[in-house]
Amino acid sequence: MLALVAGLITLWAIRNDSQLTGGADCEPGAVEIKTAPIPAPEEIEVVVLNGTDRDGLADQAAAQLEDRGFIVVETGDAEENYDGTALVHFGPDQFTAGVHTHAYFYQGHQQFELEWDKPITVVLGADFQEVRSASDARQSFAQGGVGELPDGTCAVE
Repeated sequence: MLALVAGLITLWAIRNDSQLTGGADCEPGAVEIKTAPIPAPEEIEVVVLNGTDRDGLADQAAAQLEDRGFIVVETGDAEENYDGTALVHFGPDQFTAGVHTHAYFYQGHQQFELEWDKPITVVLGADFQEVRSASDARQSFAQGGVGELPDGTCAVE
């Protein structure tokens, strides 16, 4: 009798487990994105690429990011030049980390890709001058937050 009751309780728990059903507001097939907690720079791995003809730009920015606590896993040259300040590429698994990283680049842009499976990648452009200070980035992030979620995604905490 106890085994039957335990089995029924286990079955009920599995069917009603919110982790299996996704977010209440998620459309079927939507990719779930964690919007909290916001990781600290010490928890964020980035690749920094030079999208210009300026020698040493990726190394310069990488040193500035490391000074702010980020973990730079690679530097190098981008495949194509970029005209803006910086383009921050990231995917669903790094959503909050990607948005946080973006805050360190004044007038930078975000490039979210559902299929992105690489580390957060920053492509520096012709308008890049320097990585923002931690206090400036925090202020920018506080004003903008995580923003609107990309199409095909939904928020979960």
